[in-house]
Amino acid sequence: MSPQRPPGTPGTPGSAGSAGSAVAGIERSRAVTMVVVRVGAMVLCGSLEVLGDGRWLGLGPLPYLLGAMAGASLLVCAVTAARAALPPRPLLWADLALVVVVVLAAGRYAGPRVTDGWPGTILPYVLLVGIMVGISFRTFPAVLAWTAALGGALLLGYVQSDLVWWAALPHVAGLTTNATMAAYVMRVLFRTARDLDQARAGELRRSAQLSQERERGRTARVLHDRILQTMEALTRDGWIADPSVRARVAEESQWLRAFLRGDDGDPAEDVVAALEEVVRQAVGSGLRVEFNAGRLRSAPERQGMPAEVVEALSGILREALTNVRKHAGVGHAVVRAECRSGTLALSVLDHGSGFDPDAPTTGLGIARSIRDGARAVGGSADVEAAPGEGTLVSVRIPLPSGE
Repeated sequence: MSPQRPPGTPGTPGSAGSAGSAVAGIERSRAVTMVVVRVGAMVLCGSLEVLGDGRWLGLGPLPYLLGAMAGASLLVCAVTAARAALPPRPLLWADLALVVVVVLAAGRYAGPRVTDGWPGTILPYVLLVGIMVGISFRTFPAVLAWTAALGGALLLGYVQSDLVWWAALPHVAGLTTNATMAAYVMRVLFRTARDLDQARAGELRRSAQLSQERERGRTARVLHDRILQTMEALTRDGWIADPSVRARVAEESQWLRAFLRGDDGDPAEDVVAALEEVVRQAVGSGLRVEFNAGRLRSAPERQGMPAEVVEALSGILREALTNVRKHAGVGHAVVRAECRSGTLALSVLDHGSGFDPDAPTTGLGIARSIRDGARAVGGSADVEAAPGEGTLVSVRIPLPSGE
């Protein structure tokens, strides 16, 4: 039951908006409307009392209560104008509570005079207060609560004046209509302004992302054409004699190539980043790896891939590359990863010494361990090898239909 400042307006702690936002503009317009309606209500009711016979000015405490009500309304206008926003909640509550007290006092002390005098002075102000209530509060329960308080005061005022209570119902209906319509209009305006601010913020984010992509593309071209090609030539053409230094340069060049392609995500969540990490480790160990994952990078299934699939695939690739480095007798391997028709495919090829996959081994053997790793996530694997003819590891993992 309190007037709430909308998100993104000045004075809101933690606000992400700015003084130039559409919501802030509506907030300023709401403050201006509040001042205009209050000043208009005081001018209207004051002129009716001055130009009339002044029959309210000598009735008990009514003159003082009317003066206090006018003073409170002027204070609300002054605070609203100074803040360019609605005043604090206690001040609004006190102002509306005073209006309720004045209406009750009028019914008690005016008595039969309410019959022809009430509509001339107090009632117009109460009806306009309904508009103020609709402007001040952002929730319909708060608006209805204060409308009920004012309407109940009107009904009780009629009863205290020895009038039939249902004679006040048209005025209560008018008060309720003013309050709910004002609240509805403010709600629509704030919703529209909020949508406009969100659209504007989204456009700014897209513009910033586009600028970042352009800058990244320009940087990538410069790095690729100069630094990356030089680093890869140093490792490929034998310019570096020290094997550890050569491996380190090769690993860094592999990382730089992945970064320029945009594959610098979290290896625990991004399958391409996970595979790139395994390749970098293999390159750092002295193996030259040709990694082709273009069709996987552009596949929508890459996003949100299950973590267990990412872990299983990177483990299979690590084992296959370790086998090439230790047993194939060559320093080069070709890795291809792609996603097609809902299936993730990975292949590792080397033209090394090969082996007989059906020959008995002392342990699990690479063929069996890779097949077991693929089956653990619902996939399958084949290991094609022959002595002297190299090795081809092929893995296929179907992805869940929701991915």
